[in-house]
Amino acid sequence: MSTITLTIDGQQVSGNEGDTILDICNASGIDIPTLCHFQGLSNSGACRLCVVEVEKERKPVPSCMYPARDGLVVHTNTEKLEKYRRLILELLFTERNHPCAYCVASGNCELQNLAYRYQMDNVRYSYSYPNLKVDAVSDYLVIDHNRCVLCGRCIRMCDEIAGIHTLDFGNRGWKNTICADLNKSLGESSCISCGACLQACPTGAISSKFGVYQVKPHEEYDTVRSICPVCGVGCEIEATVKENRIVKIESPDLMAERGILCYKGRFSEVARDHSRISSPLIKDENGNLTQCSLADASEAANSRMKAIKQRYGASSIIGLASSQASDETLERFNAMLRDSIGTDLIDTFDGDDYRLIMKAHAAAGSTSPDQESTLEDITRADCIVIAGADPFETNPVVGSYILRAVKHNNASLIVIDSEKNPFSFNTSVWLKPQKNRYKPVLNALLKAIADNRELKGAQQKKIATSVEEVDIARSAKDAGIESTELNKAALLIAQSTHPMVIYGERILSLQAPDVLASIINLAGICGDKKGTIVSLKRHGNSMGAWKMGIAHPEQSVISYLGNKSSVKVAYILLAEEYCDNADLIDGLKKLDCVIVEASYQSPLTAIAHIVLPCPTWMESSGTYTTLDNITKVTSPIIRSAVGATPGG
Repeated sequence: MSTITLTIDGQQVSGNEGDTILDICNASGIDIPTLCHFQGLSNSGACRLCVVEVEKERKPVPSCMYPARDGLVVHTNTEKLEKYRRLILELLFTERNHPCAYCVASGNCELQNLAYRYQMDNVRYSYSYPNLKVDAVSDYLVIDHNRCVLCGRCIRMCDEIAGIHTLDFGNRGWKNTICADLNKSLGESSCISCGACLQACPTGAISSKFGVYQVKPHEEYDTVRSICPVCGVGCEIEATVKENRIVKIESPDLMAERGILCYKGRFSEVARDHSRISSPLIKDENGNLTQCSLADASEAANSRMKAIKQRYGASSIIGLASSQASDETLERFNAMLRDSIGTDLIDTFDGDDYRLIMKAHAAAGSTSPDQESTLEDITRADCIVIAGADPFETNPVVGSYILRAVKHNNASLIVIDSEKNPFSFNTSVWLKPQKNRYKPVLNALLKAIADNRELKGAQQKKIATSVEEVDIARSAKDAGIESTELNKAALLIAQSTHPMVIYGERILSLQAPDVLASIINLAGICGDKKGTIVSLKRHGNSMGAWKMGIAHPEQSVISYLGNKSSVKVAYILLAEEYCDNADLIDGLKKLDCVIVEASYQSPLTAIAHIVLPCPTWMESSGTYTTLDNITKVTSPIIRSAVGATPGG
């Protein structure tokens, strides 16, 4: 890329060929006002505030759209330009309703800042005072069209970064507004509530239902950087904290890897309404949970487990842990039960997934699950196969990555799912087998790919040999799909250069190692063993818990809670999970003692004999392993609510 030299406001500056004048000004520290520009998004030239004068041009030009060329002479701060910008600001204020005094963005509004910059204490034009709607149907967001300046930043953010393209312009002339889908309310549209539009909005047009009017820019508050461990993607977050209360969570950089956030990381933790457990509880003689000191609760838990062990043996005690907990919490849980109590009956709530994945990898003769692809590889893929997964439900950022690949790489999207297609408007082929008839579809797909792709290496040839006898037409008929659709999908995969296979909860819930082994083989025949497959695990630290050996290697510990069970005590590390599993709760009710360590009250804590409070991820530093096996550490955002106990 060649270097170019320009003269801007009398000084020589350099840039790269392909830069705009605004790019070079920003890189050189030359300030040009903007409103529709957002670093990392495409430019639209909508607001015209960034206009500059270029010698030999007849009129001012928008610097965000004008390509810089070697030898250009540019003026950015002439009297004519300043008058022009002031004029644009006045028109923007009169076109819609901008009462700064009670706007949710007052003090943190780019339009307001520009008004102060240009000393706009009056306007020369009549106000329009339009009566535009306020859309508050969404669970998390509010759009007030009266405060919108039609800059289009939210539209481009929704399209280019979130990948959804829910938002666009609608109507004409002065009725022009931001619309969701075909003019639906945001809560009824395809919006995934990632909040990227909220963070990109330069005014108060898009606001959060949580945290508004909570803090002003001049007030004292803390900003804390951390990692969101909720779904396992491991996104960077920046929390605003006032008086030990999280006011809002944003992305430090929406354009960075894992910077977009989703509703789980941006809103759910701020909006969570489950009752917090801040002190230990112990069941009294009347069957009621009452507060006690931490020392008393710990002593009661230890003495009951030791008494049961002495009478019935260590195998009468089981442990269940949530894979949502940090490595440090899981290590403590593991050491207490294995080393202090001596029981090996320890498992995670998603232990069945672990055992299934390990069996499937062994059957496929592939590497272990910690050799899966990185999530960023999804954005580079040119063909993506999604089997039994709904990323927007479980890992929304992964869903955005998939749609980015479709948009930017023109990637083919193939969905294999009996139930629903979460990417209905972007799918190239939807293979919809009859309920749970995945195996014939996958075998036929493997056979068709082997027939259309040059196979490399012993592993790919071994996979092809295993499906040599498969009749594609018969298998397609057996699964209830058209063989033409199956062959179309196979051809798209075979012709791809960077394919990717993603599977999720609906495949895992089948508990069928042969089906999952076929999915792993599908990734293996597409490319290398590493770099072609991602499993969407159920919890934020599933990989960390499994690597630590928390999950029982042979069978679910929950299965020990049968009618003739010898289990007497269950120690459950629930952490931040909300558990209302009726079958599990019914099984636990039969035990002599149930000890639960949890952050929030739930139906499971209600039946416990002893409840111990557990800090949340926001209250402590912890180590987590992402879906793709990257270790990340959270920072404490607020002080812990645990410890306010009588006598403790």
